[in-house]
Amino acid sequence: MFPAAGIVLAQEHKPRPKKKTNIQRIKAAIPEELKNPARKIKKMAEPVTEAVTKTAETAAKEVTEAAIQAHSLGGKILQGIINVMIAASPGKTRVYLPAPSSDPNSGVTVGVLPVFLFVDDKEVVRHILAPSLTYNKIFKANATFRYYWYPRPGSQFFTLASYALETDRRFTLRYEDPKFFRDWLYFKFDYTIHRDGANRFFGFGSDSQLGSQSNYTLRDNHLETIAGINFLEYFRFTLGHRFRFAEVVDGPIDSLPKISRFNPLPAGVDNPQTTMAQQVTLSYDSRDLAVAPIRGHYFQIYAEQAGRIGGEVKYERLGADLRGYYPFRNARFVTVWRGLVEGENGNDSVPLYEREWLGGKDTLRGFGEGRFIDNHKMMLTLEERIRFYTLKAFNVNIDFEVAPFYEAGTVYREQDKFRPADLHHVWGVGFRSIVRPNVVGDIEVGYSEQGVALFVGIDYPF
Repeated sequence: MFPAAGIVLAQEHKPRPKKKTNIQRIKAAIPEELKNPARKIKKMAEPVTEAVTKTAETAAKEVTEAAIQAHSLGGKILQGIINVMIAASPGKTRVYLPAPSSDPNSGVTVGVLPVFLFVDDKEVVRHILAPSLTYNKIFKANATFRYYWYPRPGSQFFTLASYALETDRRFTLRYEDPKFFRDWLYFKFDYTIHRDGANRFFGFGSDSQLGSQSNYTLRDNHLETIAGINFLEYFRFTLGHRFRFAEVVDGPIDSLPKISRFNPLPAGVDNPQTTMAQQVTLSYDSRDLAVAPIRGHYFQIYAEQAGRIGGEVKYERLGADLRGYYPFRNARFVTVWRGLVEGENGNDSVPLYEREWLGGKDTLRGFGEGRFIDNHKMMLTLEERIRFYTLKAFNVNIDFEVAPFYEAGTVYREQDKFRPADLHHVWGVGFRSIVRPNVVGDIEVGYSEQGVALFVGIDYPF
């Protein structure tokens, strides 16, 4: 009873509501979303803030999971090295690579090669900056700037500027687009100015002797344009024109004889010449990626002639470049092979830099560039690319692989003078870091009868 009476008394003494003033009525008429614009803006920004937070959290989670998965001692050591070499942030990944090399031509080079990868909102690499600073006993300090731009899938704009305190200089401007116009027109432009003082000349032929080497600088100005059509999905037919003005002069390596003293003196020494050549090419390309392929085939047959419509150098050249890529076990293993045959019918008046070369990072990796020179060349390569680790950061996969390889090749004077006994054999291993579709950091170590050669650079040998 008392509680009920209490409630009645409370109701009887409840104060009457006050009448709203005019100001209160105006405030009540204002929409809720306009009363506090700061609160509205904050609410609109919440999805963006949340997305950025989630991106950072995802990246941290990926790195943590990778570290947990690297439970073995070797895995933990590798993860530690990778954490030092790689840093990632939204839209950008930085990879810090050492840049040592032991090229048989230029000797030991040390330095650093930081690589900056810039990705779009779909996590596709669009831009790459790869400057380097190196030091070599012969050429001293060398600063190099590299820039890659991938405006659309398959296309590439590339520029490089390099300056060494001694002799070496290079400038390159290149653009290539396999689908330049409506998917059927192919186009490529390449302009290069190059001064390379590390070249060696041992004489012509597969049996040229190591003790006969001489040093020279190649001064090279090169312009090339290629255009063609794509057809039947994988085929391409192109026509190209190449202009080259080059000269061979004595090199800067004082410990070696100068090429001007070589007997007999090869064509092109102290005699600048112009080469104007036209090339026709038929190619078949079913590779899944152009720069870092995993599967498919690449076949190219080409013919080139020089001296018909200008220039002082005259020759005719035929060649074929064949490659195959075969993945298995979820592409952890990729077996690749390459066959290369090329020859020209020029005589001894053709400059040595327009002859057929073997040696270097792309051919016979156990020798320096241009170790063997003559009118014809052939080479076979077998390589097993083994992916042993993948680092994930901001949805970008960085694959690390090791690739044991075997190569055999030779040069010869006449087309019918090839002898298997003249083949030079190379065994070696490559170490690569890959961000597909278009980024490859590469270290190649090759062993031949001449010793060990080491090359560091960007892109696969083939």
